[in-house]
Amino acid sequence: MTDKSFEETIRERIAAVDLVAELIAGQGRDTDLHDLRVLLINIMSLLMRDPGVEAAVDDLYAAAKAIVRDAAIGVHPVPRNVRCLRTALTRFSERVPMVAGLPEPDDTRRFRGLEAAYAVQLERTEEADADEEAEARSAA
Repeated sequence: MTDKSFEETIRERIAAVDLVAELIAGQGRDTDLHDLRVLLINIMSLLMRDPGVEAAVDDLYAAAKAIVRDAAIGVHPVPRNVRCLRTALTRFSERVPMVAGLPEPDDTRRFRGLEAAYAVQLERTEEADADEEAEARSAA
């Protein structure tokens, strides 16, 4: 058996958490919640203690538990709860590699928050300006 690097291990665990969270969002089974808990405990045991990771883990588990609780009483998952689960999953997936000291892969780098909204606005403005210039040239 070959030893995996720390980075590979963390990335595999994050991918597994992502998969289980999506299963919970779709089906809301109690066994998936148990699997999520085991994975989260495993990841926490690999990292140094960090309040940000602990908060992300707590939020993710609470959101998953709300969906499973709804499924147990026969209620289809509320879109708000699913959205909360996916938001918590995103925070978790961003926070863990940062705390683990892993480099962010080039293909996943992206603007976040207000930076993203500003970048989109700038891009649209540039496209509109380019379209206006092209129309002015064709009219002339």
